Amino acid sequence: MSSNLVIGLLSGTSMDGIDVVLVDFSERLPRINATYSHPYPESIRSRLQQLASNTNNDNELSLPRLVKIHNQVAEIFATAVLKLLEQNKTPAEAIACIGFHGQTIAHRPFENPPWTLQLGDPVRLCNLTNIPVISDFRSADMAAGGQGAPLAPLLHQPLFQSGDRQTAVVNIGGIANITQADGSGFDTGPGNCLMDAWIRHNKQLKFDQSGKWAASGQAQNKLIDKWMTDSYFQTTAPKSTGTDYFNLEWVNERCDLDAFKAEDIQASLAELSAISIARSIPESTSSLLVCGGGAHNTYLLQRLQQQLPKVNVDSTASAGVNPDWVEGLLFAWLGWQRIHEVMVDTGKITGASTPILPGVIYKPTG
Repeated sequence: MSSNLVIGLLSGTSMDGIDVVLVDFSERLPRINATYSHPYPESIRSRLQQLASNTNNDNELSLPRLVKIHNQVAEIFATAVLKLLEQNKTPAEAIACIGFHGQTIAHRPFENPPWTLQLGDPVRLCNLTNIPVISDFRSADMAAGGQGAPLAPLLHQPLFQSGDRQTAVVNIGGIANITQADGSGFDTGPGNCLMDAWIRHNKQLKFDQSGKWAASGQAQNKLIDKWMTDSYFQTTAPKSTGTDYFNLEWVNERCDLDAFKAEDIQASLAELSAISIARSIPESTSSLLVCGGGAHNTYLLQRLQQQLPKVNVDSTASAGVNPDWVEGLLFAWLGWQRIHEVMVDTGKITGASTPILPGVIYKPTG
């Protein structure tokens, strides 16, 4: 059956759940038909977070543990897909493919050789859903000399650029990435990941709702200035990173945590995210659209607006796309490009030397 329907799957670096997006590609611009958010079982989520923050620990990365969670991630993603299909009374055979990024555990584009790791067995996902799966979107780019990430600017450019307005887009997940008006982009550094880690450590909460805890504190310039000297912020694009770099250990190594109030550190981490994003915005930018979980952090958006007084900061909802589903839409779009063998030019984003064919196709064995 020929179909224009594709499912995009994503769980970002915040690991706050699995986003399932059903997308219709029958028109020039993709249209979201249905969405579903599926929670990670806490046992899997906590294990993934441990892996991501301990990628230098060989015991944490033992082969049996990796294989087990590799399969578990595929199974929980398959459950999420089948739930969306059930809720929308859509048969599996009506879906052209699933765009599946997997769960990023480590991303080391600056090592020699560069490498990246996403968990979630695409073959298992394919057979459990009986739908072709497109996965492994970063490897071809890295083989072409690129960073492998971010990939979001590929979709941000056609989706949000219109007329002469100089619009930038920032996706604030665990890591934040920026798409500039000319379609170039890169990871700016931490988005939510450090704030999430700090509130989890202090209050056993998954995230800072609306940034209320950060708003109760006072940002410490001495801390922020020290953090901003980190080599990542000094590195020019193309560049990308992950929570295996920006995590609680990164914070612990760079300040005496006992010397500050916990809420002041949270406020400072929010300011770090805002400043590192704002410094990545060209002066010619008139509008900044925000997507990802960070779009719901009222305090962070206020700090961004304070850093960018001449720029209109708003959610992508103002441009007609719910901020929660933009990245799921991205992987549906990438899957659609791959099954139609469309070469993608990532050069001014990742630094790849040639256009690439993103992703690998897996078909059901049954």
